[in-house]
Amino acid sequence: MKIAFILFDNITLLDFIGIYDPLNRVKLLKFLDEFECDLCAINSSIKDNFGLEISIEKIKPDLSNYDMIIDPGGIRARQLQFDSEFIDWIKTAKETKYKVSVCTGSLILGAAGFLKNKTATTNFNEYENLKNYCKHVVDNRIVDDRNTITSGAVTSSIDLGLYLC
Repeated sequence: MKIAFILFDNITLLDFIGIYDPLNRVKLLKFLDEFECDLCAINSSIKDNFGLEISIEKIKPDLSNYDMIIDPGGIRARQLQFDSEFIDWIKTAKETKYKVSVCTGSLILGAAGFLKNKTATTNFNEYENLKNYCKHVVDNRIVDDRNTITSGAVTSSIDLGLYLC
């Protein structure tokens, strides 16, 4: 399995780390022979909303080369849903089997068209905005609608990481 973590400036790091840690333990403990996770962004580094910087491994790769994309949320996700360059990059995951989001990352999946006719969730403050992109918005920690899996607010990332394991 090959996973792309979609990172961006002003990300909420717990959205990312809560899912990144359990999935990388699958690799570390060798539960799957072929398991790869890449940190992907449109720049060579990103900073979270507190200024912590992370170096990026893959700059704007073609996301169709992955089995799963994971889009954590954060303050900037609310803006990125309207950033056509960023959303066009996300759309390269159209043929990717699994699309996953944490918190407001679902707004990005929605803006890319991946939530059409699906049930999804997001941060409770963004339910109304998410309605623009999907069939049903529900107040659940994790929503698995076929190949699209969304989770609620920030601490649900840990639940989602364990769910995916």
